[in-house]
Amino acid sequence: MTELFRDDVPPAALPPKVIETWERRVGVHRSNIQAEPIRLTGPDGMRHFGQHVEVQTDDPGSFDALMFARQLSMIGTFCSLHTPLQLSRNPRLIEQQPSEDLVIGVHTLEGRHIIRQGSRDFAYGPGQLAFVSNASPYLERTFEINDPAGLVIPLELLGNQRRVAEQARRPVASHTLLARATASFILQFASDTAVGVTEPDPDTEMAAIELVRAALGQLDYDNRQITDNALFVREAVSDLIERHHRDPSFTPNAIARYLHISRRQLYRHFEDTEDSLAARIADRRLKTACELLRTRPDMAVSEVARVSGFPSSPTMRNRFRAELGIGPSEYRARAAAEADAVEDWGSPTS
Repeated sequence: MTELFRDDVPPAALPPKVIETWERRVGVHRSNIQAEPIRLTGPDGMRHFGQHVEVQTDDPGSFDALMFARQLSMIGTFCSLHTPLQLSRNPRLIEQQPSEDLVIGVHTLEGRHIIRQGSRDFAYGPGQLAFVSNASPYLERTFEINDPAGLVIPLELLGNQRRVAEQARRPVASHTLLARATASFILQFASDTAVGVTEPDPDTEMAAIELVRAALGQLDYDNRQITDNALFVREAVSDLIERHHRDPSFTPNAIARYLHISRRQLYRHFEDTEDSLAARIADRRLKTACELLRTRPDMAVSEVARVSGFPSSPTMRNRFRAELGIGPSEYRARAAAEADAVEDWGSPTS
């Protein structure tokens, strides 16, 4: 192992709490096939961790990983949780185990994550798209526990973006709507399919491939083509709501302006969904308000309404009654009572 990737902190087995959080995030409890992750530990687990790559760690005996993986009709999906490791795809492996696939992934946990392609080292953070071609050498190193989820796409399906996929380059700029939408979609789609929550049809797989192609060709991709992609629009809308719902002036009209499309074109992408865009924004504001009411007893209800993005306290009160059947003050009182009951139950008796 090179000095560049030396880590002075020895890896440890996956803590149960981290596993529980990961399984909840990837939707194990929602699986329709009662899927169980593959558990890979020690030197033998390292040998079986990934296809077409070599795995190294500073302490093979402490290696620990959980993985869901699934082959769909055109692409593969995976989600995993693992202790620190180094993956490499070298010229010898490329010759002995040819693979014409693009691996594109996203992780959510904080920590150092470096990929070396050619003579360059790229650092990747949570939520950034990382893609490597198995047709070229690379080295990937994570220094802390990591939770990648992603797709394995045959290079031949990328069309004129294959050349871009094979280049050594940084992830797509993480501040763009397209990058965030693609990363958000891949994280959810890979987890749902690998775990068995959903059974995608070929059209959905092709839409996922098109979204990846758009991300690869971001610098010169025609924006009109991007906004014709329903997956992109829906993920972009979710991202915009997440970031702007606290602004009382944020409305579906604002979303259309952000995406540079008409309101009619925007609504067309949500015709087959249950909730309207206005309802989605209101529901996100309600979620923020509930969190503040539970965690900030010092904050006045009127301030909670303002910080959550509701235009007024009565508007928030009406939303609470419509969705939860109680007002915000009663919600806060019940939440406090439940918290006290849990605390009392957990206290030792004399």
